[in-house]
Amino acid sequence: MINGKTIIALCEYRVYDSQEFKFVTELNELLKAHDCRMFIYAINNEIGNSGDNLAETKVFDLIPYDKVDVVVIRDEKIKSRNTVQNIINKANEAEVPTIIVDGEYENVSLVRYDYKTGFEKVVRHIIEDHHVTRPHFMAGKRFSEFSNERIEVFKKVIAENGIPYDDSMLSYGDFWSVPSREAAYELLKRDTLPEAVICANDIMAINVCDVFQSAGVKIPEQVIVSGFDGIDEAFWSMPGITTSITDSADLAATIMDTILSVLDGNRNLDRWVEPKFIPNESCGCPRCTQDLLSAISGLNNRFYHHQDDIHIMQVITAKVMASQTLSECIHYLRNPMTDYVCCVIEKSCLDLENNFFLEDIEPGEKVIFYDAYDSKEGIKPYNPDEIMPNLDQILELGYPIIYNSLDYMGKSPGFVCYTYPRYQMIEYAKTPSITNSLSMGIGGYVSMRYQHYLRNKLQEIYQHDALTGLYNRLAFLEQFEKLKHAPEHDGRKATVIMSDLNGLKQINDNLGHGAGDAAISAVAESLKEACPKGALCARFGGDEMLAFILGDCDVNLIKTMIYEILKDKSNLLGFTVSASIGFYETTMHESLDLDKVISIADSKMYEEKRIYKKNKK
Repeated sequence: MINGKTIIALCEYRVYDSQEFKFVTELNELLKAHDCRMFIYAINNEIGNSGDNLAETKVFDLIPYDKVDVVVIRDEKIKSRNTVQNIINKANEAEVPTIIVDGEYENVSLVRYDYKTGFEKVVRHIIEDHHVTRPHFMAGKRFSEFSNERIEVFKKVIAENGIPYDDSMLSYGDFWSVPSREAAYELLKRDTLPEAVICANDIMAINVCDVFQSAGVKIPEQVIVSGFDGIDEAFWSMPGITTSITDSADLAATIMDTILSVLDGNRNLDRWVEPKFIPNESCGCPRCTQDLLSAISGLNNRFYHHQDDIHIMQVITAKVMASQTLSECIHYLRNPMTDYVCCVIEKSCLDLENNFFLEDIEPGEKVIFYDAYDSKEGIKPYNPDEIMPNLDQILELGYPIIYNSLDYMGKSPGFVCYTYPRYQMIEYAKTPSITNSLSMGIGGYVSMRYQHYLRNKLQEIYQHDALTGLYNRLAFLEQFEKLKHAPEHDGRKATVIMSDLNGLKQINDNLGHGAGDAAISAVAESLKEACPKGALCARFGGDEMLAFILGDCDVNLIKTMIYEILKDKSNLLGFTVSASIGFYETTMHESLDLDKVISIADSKMYEEKRIYKKNKK
């Protein structure tokens, strides 16, 4: 419960399909009347036939079981027993009651479709009302429980009407288009066509009609065809398909009644919804126009808007992926298409030290990446206890909150939720496109950002000496050439400083090469610290460092600073580190001979080194 309102979590599939949209709106209005609110956790792609570990199913991990009062799962839509059982287990652990729609699970309440009774009405209509004596049944898959049940119904009805059954009356269309068309072609090869082809679902019925009509067989004058399950296409096709449909209002009312009973403390309920029989043209009855005009109008609107929306989202996706900065990336997401969108991602996606999509990174702290309700752009902390920003305001409106999981390279970097303040199928139909675009855009941006990071890191490794961190000789020369040919530097004072570690051989011989490396690093660090910001500092040889300074500088002060820094580093290291320093001042111009300048500074440095060695003796 949140703010005194009962929360119902609905686990769904494709909420933008017309039947699902009708069901969602019907159920939500019933829930609102009882001061309940609905959170929808939806997937947009079928997972039952492609495994259970897809990133899309991560959306079900978002269910806040400590705040949800009832979980409703559309098992026949999700089609993944492992996924559904996982939701049930988590709900049971939190002592949240679960209602399963059209599925068989233990310790849950069930709302089931009475397919057997619904299908029997179709078969009786064909056999008894149209007086068919030579029927044929096109079943689904051979080992499907639903298909086998419908075969038994077919056998029962024809037996009661004195029609003996034989195996020639049965073929299999696997519930899908290609197998059903192949089965229809086989029927056309027979000397005598059946009077009716009773199909186990609408998809097969539509394809049987198409194959027969393409061969010149008239439907229903020569062969009657029927389907079952009431998909939209059954009412749009020519002829309209005789079918049976689960009415959205009946289903919503039954689920609402079950929810109320569960909230009263009842458990393990068993409720049934009987599909509604709808005769249509394919059996010779008048055409059924059930929601046909509104459905076609909605389809047209969705189609034409869909073309524009795809183009808009493609542009947004491309801009987001190509963004140079995080703020630029977030800015491009702000668009009328994302007016009611909130996007939350894993904070680790923004960690440049790791690749979220290629490494095994556990889900952790999340951040709000984009919030349409907040005009201030930028990453903000996400508090999972608050569910989402502006939740109080959204709950008061009373419309469903729809959650989708982001999916990129098989991993879920976060989620997106939609808070439309009305029922509009066109808006619901946008959700998969927006989710996909956000997944591609954000996922692409994170991947590109990591690639840029690796490129810069490789560039840094390529340009910098591993021991000292200073430019290597090649990188120094490259940077010097850029300065040399820049017109704004022409005529400016230029200073070259050469620094060489004293007594490297003795340090290596007496203290080891590790100490020698520490001494070289100390000289490099002292040179970089003492030189002005912007100076080009490089390791030019084994223990020889170089600094190139543009502009005025006090070389003697730099030398003094180097000596002082080395004195401090000597105390830390436990042995003396000193350096000889030489310099040369000149003027920057395009024809400056760097080798000559370095040679002069080098000579002065060696002159100081000779004095150092003489004094040591």
